[in-house]
Amino acid sequence: MRTIRLQIYFVVALVMSLSSCSDWLELEPQDDITVDDYWKSKEDIRMALNAGYQKMQAEVNTMFLWGEIRSDFVKYGNNIENHGKAYKRIMNLEILDNNEVLKWGGMYQIINYANTVLKYAPSVRASDLSLTAKELNSYLAEAYFQRSLAYFYLLRTFGEVPMQLEPTDTDKVNVYLPKSSEAEILAQLEKDLEWAERYAPRGFSEVEPGKAYGTKAAVRALLADIFLWDEKYDKSILYCDKVINASTYSLMAEVDPNWTEEQKKNFNAESEYLRIFKEGNVAENILEVQFSKPLNQFNSYWKLFGGSDGSNNHEPAFEISDQVAELYGEDDLRISALVLGDDDLTTQESILKFEKGDLRDANWIIYRYADILLMKAESLLETGDTFGAQKLLNQVRNRAGLGPKILNGSLEDSEDAILQERALEFAFEGKRWFDLLRCAKRGNYKRSTKIIDVMISRVDPAEAPKWKSLLSDPDSYYLPIHIDELRSNPQLKQNPYYE
Repeated sequence: MRTIRLQIYFVVALVMSLSSCSDWLELEPQDDITVDDYWKSKEDIRMALNAGYQKMQAEVNTMFLWGEIRSDFVKYGNNIENHGKAYKRIMNLEILDNNEVLKWGGMYQIINYANTVLKYAPSVRASDLSLTAKELNSYLAEAYFQRSLAYFYLLRTFGEVPMQLEPTDTDKVNVYLPKSSEAEILAQLEKDLEWAERYAPRGFSEVEPGKAYGTKAAVRALLADIFLWDEKYDKSILYCDKVINASTYSLMAEVDPNWTEEQKKNFNAESEYLRIFKEGNVAENILEVQFSKPLNQFNSYWKLFGGSDGSNNHEPAFEISDQVAELYGEDDLRISALVLGDDDLTTQESILKFEKGDLRDANWIIYRYADILLMKAESLLETGDTFGAQKLLNQVRNRAGLGPKILNGSLEDSEDAILQERALEFAFEGKRWFDLLRCAKRGNYKRSTKIIDVMISRVDPAEAPKWKSLLSDPDSYYLPIHIDELRSNPQLKQNPYYE
């Protein structure tokens, strides 16, 4: 974990205006700023928080790669130069500790931004008398959210990582930390977020879009996800219900049963569904990493899927895997987000879910309402409420234009039904691998075959028995620590599978 000095942060990345909805996206470096100029007003706190959100923009590729690259929904495309080679090696299980995909520095920068806010923001009340205790707690809640989100990505990808809870702003801070266990990290995240949930802002009346921030709903969505991962299903249900009962979010393209036949006839469900990805900041979406073409704020994942920036064409590093078409029924509304025009999904290779003219300024969606419904369905199933799980599952299927599914088989069959629905709903949204891993590890890796089958699907069939034996070790489901981190931090130990 690199030592990143607070002074450097503030000189090159922290000065941002707060005057309009898009200002937090704009970066205005000023060489004459020092750390002593900060922590004088509430605006300074907002600038520091916005720097963390801005850093999330740079990490959308990481969010996609860690959540999809080992899944069964993608195959490598024609771009095997530069980054593509590193991606292809991981997909072929040639995972070495010098692979660039393993680099976690960006996530730790988000964490360090949040840690600076948590350390210094309380001192602002001494110089800015307009900063109320309620406002301060709201800012701290956002910082806890940013830090927790970054750690949750790290935990699901590497299993055990160093847990730094102090900003690396002085030489007194120990940056050479050993790894913390998954249980220790989860306990910290759950404690922090349950505090944050009490104080997080409900929205931003003066700043839109509020879906860019760690609002109360975003905190609750993250808590539901973490408790589901931690197999604390009652807690996951609790926070899903808080989002549902707030009545702030709804499924796009969901037909109201009270509509007249004329209203139903004139309703274009496909267009409404596509607004989730093409337009963004719609009623279904809870948390999005924002991009803006007018501000020249472009995402970086468009290059992964191929496309043009107006002057250069890019071959895709990833394409839709051959089996995806077999999973979707021909009447599934969600196919419209994966195909172009009249193309058939069986012949479609390009990932077009975030296509928005030129793809480059589509927002990256981290949580949306469909996720809440399916997380609750999964938790209800694990607590024995199969009917409740079935009801929520079919609410999502109904929006997709599909008939109901009856969960009357074994627990594993019902788990698979929800897992498949999540695959169809969140294809290429950076969730598939984490979903597979969560299912595989449940009950002390009782269902590890779910993830082993996916991992060996890309290797030579003649080598499959060997790999099946090697992959029976759960440590193989997590990535190794990058060699640079091991060299710089003598306290770090490599993931045992890769030693």
